[in-house]
Amino acid sequence: MHAMKRKLLLGVAVSALFLYLSMRGIDWGSFRTAIVQARYEFLLPAIVCTMLGHFSRSVRWKFMMSPIKDCRVGPLWSATAIAFMVNNLLPARLGEFVRAIAIGRTERVSKSASFATIVYERVVDVFALIILIWYCSVRISAPGWLGRSTEILIVFNVALFVLLFAMVRWRRRFRALLARAVRALPTATQRRVHTSADAFIDGLGVVTKPHAALPITLLSVAVWGFAVLGVYFCVLAMNLTLPFLASVFLIVLVSLGSMIPSAPAFVGTIQYACVLGLGLYDAERGQALAFSTVYHATQFFPITLTGLYYAWRSHLRLSELSRGEVA
Repeated sequence: MHAMKRKLLLGVAVSALFLYLSMRGIDWGSFRTAIVQARYEFLLPAIVCTMLGHFSRSVRWKFMMSPIKDCRVGPLWSATAIAFMVNNLLPARLGEFVRAIAIGRTERVSKSASFATIVYERVVDVFALIILIWYCSVRISAPGWLGRSTEILIVFNVALFVLLFAMVRWRRRFRALLARAVRALPTATQRRVHTSADAFIDGLGVVTKPHAALPITLLSVAVWGFAVLGVYFCVLAMNLTLPFLASVFLIVLVSLGSMIPSAPAFVGTIQYACVLGLGLYDAERGQALAFSTVYHATQFFPITLTGLYYAWRSHLRLSELSRGEVA
């Protein structure tokens, strides 16, 4: 509990800093004008695209879960919506843990195995993000820090992928190393560690299944394509005259910003990412902040309300989700 409070305080402090940086030097008259003159009819397709992106993530998850169980899309979608809702309302980025717990409950699969597929999903998404960064870098004059960030992402993501692959490919050797590492623990604890580790490796089965690569790749294109379209329709809504590439660049910056510890719902980091990105296109800061506010709303309210509905239907309370108490 104390650790969660410390994470919450750190996140709030980081969010406050980025909100300050986003609002510094803002012309609030320009902000109000942008909000008032927005063409809100474009927000409907923005929301539809955002939700289709989340749903595509659920369908992709089905292929990642296939070595464990042929799961139904419905429960996968429900768990995904609940996870996004938790990340938007609760501290410490608990959503992915809750997601593994929720699907484990509905589909009767190991939570450790489910969590392994979520870790692999993150690896796939970071590779997709790296491709988008490269695409933006060759088309626009990107800041130097973006290239350095990409190098760090590549190193860590490749290392993580190699580790996951090695755990599956050389399973016995990994178990032997794990046995050595936990031999000082009580026997019952060792047994639980080995059981969880075995289930986690089972969940990584898709890593060595080449036939799953094509559908996962195509659905990854859908996940990120719909995310970019969600940004694009918000650009239209806020009367910004920008090339389509700007929407790609903005989703890159927002995704990088979401990796920074922050308060729930990525408050502050989304605003600063949008103001920073639009600043490279010479957008007025007040208009850029207005865009970030409207865009953030399309990301927050639809999926949060959907997640709350599924949590209510599944008889899950936020107090349970915050502690991972989903039996």
